[in-house]
Amino acid sequence: MNTAPTSRLGQLPSYVRICVRQAHSGKSKRPAKGFAPPEGHGEDIWVFGHRRTDQIVYSFDEKLNGFHDLKQLPFNGKKTKPAKLRKDYWSPFARISFPAGQGSVGRSVFQKLRELKHLHEVAWDKEFRYKRPEEFTAADRKRIAEEEEKGNNNYRPIRNKEERGAALNAQKQNSIADMAAILSGAGRGNKIVVSEDAGRAERKLLDVTVSWANDQDKEYAQEWSGNVTHGLFEKPTYIANKHVEETATETTPEEEEVDEKKVDEKADEEAEANPESDKGTNVPVSEPTTPTRT
Repeated sequence: MNTAPTSRLGQLPSYVRICVRQAHSGKSKRPAKGFAPPEGHGEDIWVFGHRRTDQIVYSFDEKLNGFHDLKQLPFNGKKTKPAKLRKDYWSPFARISFPAGQGSVGRSVFQKLRELKHLHEVAWDKEFRYKRPEEFTAADRKRIAEEEEKGNNNYRPIRNKEERGAALNAQKQNSIADMAAILSGAGRGNKIVVSEDAGRAERKLLDVTVSWANDQDKEYAQEWSGNVTHGLFEKPTYIANKHVEETATETTPEEEEVDEKKVDEKADEEAEANPESDKGTNVPVSEPTTPTRT
């Protein structure tokens, strides 16, 4: 007698329990991808620079984070990466401000700035190996003169390992040029481009404001697009045209005459108030004596 059907029927209750268990413990709803950023996140991008090495750190916060922001600094050789971010060395030199509610655009610009910064640090060409004229030392100039006497006019001093590391750290000029390029709409998927026609002849860019600690830093970029408005920090470190504005107000000859009259009237009033002050004191003057020979 075949007992297989009986054994299978005995397993039926266990199958039912398994199905019921799976029905009750079904897959829960997965949370939505991504996260809700805090209000205003990405509307301001702070650009920090090192006072000595010109290293660059981008941040969404006004103050640097010693853990996360330190990861932006690469290792370019011995003693090229600091152990921590010191407040006396790091300070913001620029702030990119986007309109309220446009934090997504700011986050897109932030991403592209980080990508270009990394590209400058790792993808440098052979020209980077050679020193610039302002980096020449006395020994370099002497060697250049010797090579020219030998007929080698193409000799150029080469940077050593330490000098290459210092040159790779100095990214301030590159970062300002990157800011001008990205804020003008460069780069695929740049959200600062609000609208773009099929022929790409005209693009509408989002208006942004760039505030500077030193108003001359913006001159590192060749040009800025029309959607960028420049400003200054509340407490700027340097203003190029400040002394020009102070001396810009020139007085006319008539105003000078009025000022001279006011000075004379004030002097007369002081003389009337203190008549004794006009009297001078007679100090005897001794005549010079000629030395006598003995």
